[in-house]
Amino acid sequence: MANSSKSKRQKLNCREETVGADRISDLPDCLLIHILSLLRTKQAIQTSRLSSRWKLLWTYVPKLNLDIDSFPKFECDKVASIINFECYVFKVLAKHKAKYLRNFRLKYNLNHQKCLDRWISTLTTSALNLQELDLQIINCPTPTDCCWKLPHSIFYCNKLVVLKIEGHIVLDPSSSSSFQLNTLKILRLESITFANRDSLVTLLSFCPVLEDLTLKIYDYKEFKFKICVPTLIRLSVSYLNKKLEIDTPSLEYFDFECQRSYGLICPTRFQNLVCLVFKYNGHNLSVLEALLLRAPNLRVVLVDKKYHNLVSCHHQIAKGRTQKLYWTEPPNDPNSLLSHLTTFYFRGYKGLKHEVDFVKFILKEARVLTAMRIEVHHHSKLKKSVFEELSIFPRRSSTCLLSVKYGYGFDISL
Repeated sequence: MANSSKSKRQKLNCREETVGADRISDLPDCLLIHILSLLRTKQAIQTSRLSSRWKLLWTYVPKLNLDIDSFPKFECDKVASIINFECYVFKVLAKHKAKYLRNFRLKYNLNHQKCLDRWISTLTTSALNLQELDLQIINCPTPTDCCWKLPHSIFYCNKLVVLKIEGHIVLDPSSSSSFQLNTLKILRLESITFANRDSLVTLLSFCPVLEDLTLKIYDYKEFKFKICVPTLIRLSVSYLNKKLEIDTPSLEYFDFECQRSYGLICPTRFQNLVCLVFKYNGHNLSVLEALLLRAPNLRVVLVDKKYHNLVSCHHQIAKGRTQKLYWTEPPNDPNSLLSHLTTFYFRGYKGLKHEVDFVKFILKEARVLTAMRIEVHHHSKLKKSVFEELSIFPRRSSTCLLSVKYGYGFDISL
């Protein structure tokens, strides 16, 4: 009995020691630094309070994520909050000791351009192995509306794989520069300002292996934008401007939205395009027709009807700048048109004549269509008649399954 009691006490003590043991601190520094790299920089710095072992570990993390939204704000003095954040960034950059900085993200309210210039100068001087750069610069809460010119030194980070630029930034790469972004594969430009009509073309010409491009262009200048990237696989475009020329022969995925009621897109032949996401605003069916004609190998099409532009549409109608809404069937091309389409979605369907004609066309022409899903807009007066109306249309594919949903709810992942 005595031996049995002693054995139980020993097991209990071992269990308590196991529960109370600091196993994380026993890990090697390289593994702890990797764990810290999964946190935001502010969170990583907070671990320095744990013990002397942790005090400097964060300074060796090859990743910095500096987000003003995660910093304390003074509601009574927003400018003071920004200045506080600026001091914080200077201290972080001064204490950082990692041999290589591979990932840098900064979200900052533009208050002092000189601060931003100094940060980027420090970054591009020391971060010779920088692989991902994410800059989100929003305007400061002051009456002055200013933009920050992106320094050319960024274009000489020749190991960049991902570059994301958003906000009050002017892009002005010089065509005479000698930089070359030889490793850049992902480029995202959102809500920035282009210095001139050649800015985008110049930048893209220096990206010989670019595979993924996102452009959200809300610049009101009437530039004709041209996207000529032979290596591009994924392209997402949302723009305000009237003219857009696209030459991307390797493209496989295309997400397109024109924020204006009327626009002009000049695509070349998309021989490799398999997935098209088209934001339809009620007036750009001619653009969709042009894309369908030039993409003979499409397999998935999602038409997403947008209603946030209806005010501008009505304004144009009031001024007399209207065009008749109708769907014109493209000329027959038995060797290519919709010969590979398997899946078709239509979000925001209202049963208007041009929409009905378009859906009817898809059913009639798509030879191997397996699924057509129609989501009726929740404000539509249409009820259960949609399925009956569409189901009587002839289907070229004998395996096509038609489904109709009323209101929002489709969860489509392409």
